[in-house]
Amino acid sequence: MKVNGLIRASMMTVAFAAGFWLSDAGAERLVILHTNDTHSIIDPGYDNDLGGVVRRKVVIDSVRSVEPNVLLVDAGDVVQGSLYFTLYGGDVEQKVMNYLGYDIQIPGNHEFDNGLEAMARYYDSIKADRLSANYDFSRTPLKGMFKPYVIKEFDGKRIGFIGINVYPDGLIDSAKMAGLEYWDAVDAANIVAAYLKRIEKVDMVVAVSHIGYDASPTDNPEMPMLDGDKEMAQKSRDIDIIIGGHSHTEINPADIKSPAWLVANADGDSVLVAQTGKYGRNIGEITIDLDSMKAVSRLISVDKRLDKYADKGLVDMLAPYKHSVDSVRLMKLGEATADFMRSSGLVNWMADFLLDQSKRLTGKRADLALVNKGGVRGSILKGDITRGGIMQAFPFDNYAVVLDVPGDVLLATFDALAQTNSAEASANVMAQMDEVSKRCAEVKINGRKIDPSKTYRVATINYLANGNDGFGPLKGCKVVAKSSDVLYDDMIRAFESGSYKGKKQTPDNAPRIRR
Repeated sequence: MKVNGLIRASMMTVAFAAGFWLSDAGAERLVILHTNDTHSIIDPGYDNDLGGVVRRKVVIDSVRSVEPNVLLVDAGDVVQGSLYFTLYGGDVEQKVMNYLGYDIQIPGNHEFDNGLEAMARYYDSIKADRLSANYDFSRTPLKGMFKPYVIKEFDGKRIGFIGINVYPDGLIDSAKMAGLEYWDAVDAANIVAAYLKRIEKVDMVVAVSHIGYDASPTDNPEMPMLDGDKEMAQKSRDIDIIIGGHSHTEINPADIKSPAWLVANADGDSVLVAQTGKYGRNIGEITIDLDSMKAVSRLISVDKRLDKYADKGLVDMLAPYKHSVDSVRLMKLGEATADFMRSSGLVNWMADFLLDQSKRLTGKRADLALVNKGGVRGSILKGDITRGGIMQAFPFDNYAVVLDVPGDVLLATFDALAQTNSAEASANVMAQMDEVSKRCAEVKINGRKIDPSKTYRVATINYLANGNDGFGPLKGCKVVAKSSDVLYDDMIRAFESGSYKGKKQTPDNAPRIRR
């Protein structure tokens, strides 16, 4: 980008002050800036004041001002996780990604959350190259929108980028991915990488992935474990760099406790693996020397030191959306006597709420409630419980469901949950998971062991009733009742006119499913 001397000096000052000064700007190199798992955190985080897309743009502009070759890449899950998505369905995120000038994007699993038609509308307006080598969208509304790879040329060097996506079964609601065909992530990556190196004669291959850093379990006995970025690197011969997402892993070469950022491939050569964590708290920076084709990486923190350099155009574009989000976020419903943290007090509260809801739906309280930790996307801190706080903590369009579950199926469900550490239960449940055998050692409901011959009434959400997120055995169980409203609307109603009205809420942090 050509800039006059005054502007260039100004932007260099910004870069220096922000703490990511780059020297020797005339060198032949490519800088890849990358993000992953922003999850609609448009503003800085309410609990830690990190991240925010206005701050992100300061970093991006500063690097672009001093580097002739810059690519901006995102590894998926741009959406879902704040009121911006709940209220506007992706419109804000789409405008932000275009405004920031992303060059390459791949879909994460949450891009499917509003269904394929909405996903197609979102990507139809995205200006970046849209990549996916292992999703076949040809029988969906996204037909023709994605390509398996793209080649970019810088100073005579050709670099191929591949999009690699997560195994969708049990993760994406089947109704929201109808017609999608999945190919094995590592097989697809290796086939396309070999083609790029041998046929297209590229100098480097970069896999942009949304499969997570480590291997992960599935409900499919024929596919018990799914490879992550680490395994993809180990099994590759032609991939040089992996830019990852999905697992929210913060890979920081400056931290000795960081997960490995260099992984040996099948030939013993090093593959650089990068991921920034989550919520836009960092931007990843990979610098490639175009002479030697060697690469180094680091994280750039996105924090308040960047605020004074804010881009007015972006601030003005976001202003009307921010006004609406802040208005909803501040509508008081109740009071929390202490912090409800996401993975303890709040997930327990969700389970207990669903147990209460079962009585409203059927006239009698269910035997137990089961929920997933992934259904909670934020914390509620001590003080006011607000409408926006509830909607942000429980942002999905899931709804309460009551099932009749045979005792042997319920036992199989707890065994399945021992594989994932992804679940919690209502307060009347105590389950002990065996870390060694990966099975449920013991489970009691109201102090009694489960009778395999008895039928139990279970309160949960539709996403889990369909067997997703490790709850495979529940799929096909009889639905006794279901709510006509999404979960956060039921919760808000409980505060406004139901059983929680005027009652202070106190977290129960004790685990009910113990490992």
